[in-house]
Amino acid sequence: MKIALINPATPRALKKENLGLAYLAASLTAGGHTVRVIDEVAGHDTARALDEFRPDIAGISFMTMYAPRAYEIAREIRGRGVRVILGGAHPTALPEEAIEHADCVVRGEAELTLPRLIDSGRVEGVVEAEPPVDLDALPLPQRDALDLDFYAKSGEEIAGLSYRTLGVITSRGCPYRCDFCINSRRQTPLRFHSPGRVLDEIALIAQRYNVQAVAFYDELMATDAARFRAICEGMIQRGLDRLRWECQAHPRLIRPDMLGLMKRAGCVQVAIGFESGSQPILDRIHKSTRVESNLEIAAKVREAGLRLRGCFVIGVPGETRDDIARTEQFIQNARLDFASLHFLTPYPGTELFAQYEQSIREHGPAWEKFTTGDPDAFVCNDAIPPDEQKALYESLCARQAVRNYSWSEMARRAMKNPRHALHVLKKLL
Repeated sequence: MKIALINPATPRALKKENLGLAYLAASLTAGGHTVRVIDEVAGHDTARALDEFRPDIAGISFMTMYAPRAYEIAREIRGRGVRVILGGAHPTALPEEAIEHADCVVRGEAELTLPRLIDSGRVEGVVEAEPPVDLDALPLPQRDALDLDFYAKSGEEIAGLSYRTLGVITSRGCPYRCDFCINSRRQTPLRFHSPGRVLDEIALIAQRYNVQAVAFYDELMATDAARFRAICEGMIQRGLDRLRWECQAHPRLIRPDMLGLMKRAGCVQVAIGFESGSQPILDRIHKSTRVESNLEIAAKVREAGLRLRGCFVIGVPGETRDDIARTEQFIQNARLDFASLHFLTPYPGTELFAQYEQSIREHGPAWEKFTTGDPDAFVCNDAIPPDEQKALYESLCARQAVRNYSWSEMARRAMKNPRHALHVLKKLL
């Protein structure tokens, strides 16, 4: 059968290749189906592509912020008499909403389930996917189905550093249960690709797509210390240390004895979810860390000669003005090279959403605003008036934008996006 896999877009779309669709494309192709990825983020015209390809079935995978556009596409496709399957983070969390716009909803990781479902001919209702246990048994993601040149040259995958970059996923899941993350309620266990499979995939990307850097999209890459060490050592042995890379890590998983090896293997930046500089806020979101130990970890990363990107959330329930001030002080004390600031967003599928679902429903969810950067999406914190909370967040973002970049880089970005530059300047004044 001919299967179209669609990646919907909005003006705020992240310029990061959808490897989930690439994995699905590979599994469907292995099952004998003809697959085309229609990627609106990369500029594809969905209507024109559908006219050309004329699929038997269309699958749309999306996160919450893309839900309105995804439902619009689904309506148009069903109007053509083509069956529609919805999947991804948002339909997995809210299948009862998603099924109103589709013939079928697949919840969870669908590489094994989707080909079987299509072959059965029973494309209907809500289907629980069987998550793959052995990740190495999956075919390599079908990257050629994506416009990789578009994503590689966007140069935004490693925050604060411009390289020709593509991503790799080496594991799935997370052992921690932060309230704002889907892992707070997800039951699927943590699983890993083997070091050999990871190294083969990196080597393939380096050879075929002429990249300078790799961004590891894992939620946390270093949860298995022995595996992580083997990957780093393998990159050195196979000459892949010429590539620059960044990975995300929980503060408790930073091992000082590994930092030197990471740098030798090509690592240039470590992204750590510090979240807040206030201990009561860390406790409230079940972060399982201490402010003092986080500062110590930051110092260790710097001492190893690696750049440090810290990630933070503003708007946690009960957060006060003093808590926000402590976060800004933490950023300065930790001497971060780059700080990513987010406004706490109660995404469907998280513990936070479960706590506030009734209020969110009453508020009328504007899913397109669920970007982690829009205080107008939904405010969970009633310790500060919403308007003041928004102003505090935006002014902190503006100050940090100046700290994140050199003057030459700020000038380059201002020329590329003058409207955003004026917005930042306004918040600084």
